[in-house]
Amino acid sequence: MDFSIFSIIGKLKENKLWWVDVVFYFVISSLIATILCYLIFNAKIYFQKIKIEDFKISLATVGTDEQKVMEKQVFDYQKKINDYTPLIQNHRIISNVLAYLEKNTLPNVWFSRFSMGGKDADIILSGETESAETFSRQISVFEASKYLSKITVLGSTLGDKNRSDFNLILSLDPRIFTFIKKPISIPTPGVDSEPIK
Repeated sequence: MDFSIFSIIGKLKENKLWWVDVVFYFVISSLIATILCYLIFNAKIYFQKIKIEDFKISLATVGTDEQKVMEKQVFDYQKKINDYTPLIQNHRIISNVLAYLEKNTLPNVWFSRFSMGGKDADIILSGETESAETFSRQISVFEASKYLSKITVLGSTLGDKNRSDFNLILSLDPRIFTFIKKPISIPTPGVDSEPIK
């Protein structure tokens, strides 16, 4: 039995299968329909471009020279605003962190060192409190804040006159750096709860 391509084509010619003709004519008609759709869409695009050009020409004749100059200025300003928009959106407002610390620090806590990383919202704080109990209350105040994601106590020692020296890292939520339209209030026990401005 010979199974070559030519023998299969020969058998198809001899048997004259009806579905081969149907598939052939369907493929040909699909090809013609695709070419017609392509030509129709190209013609529509061409006529739309002509209409746009005509509209631009008619629009150029509307208005005085002074209005055209003002319109150009408006477009220039709009372009400048669009250029600055990404910068403003990515701007980090550090003063929010300072206001956060001001409102969340107990009166009997003093900070001697403040350090903040560039990309992170991690703050390294060193300071002292009047007692270990005050230090514990200060940690609780920080933990109650919605802007704190993690707190790490690096060390706490008892110094002169029972004062507690400490080192800690506050990992803040990066949202604290964004512009806050409404002043946020951070209620803390034992601290005046005025909103951050």
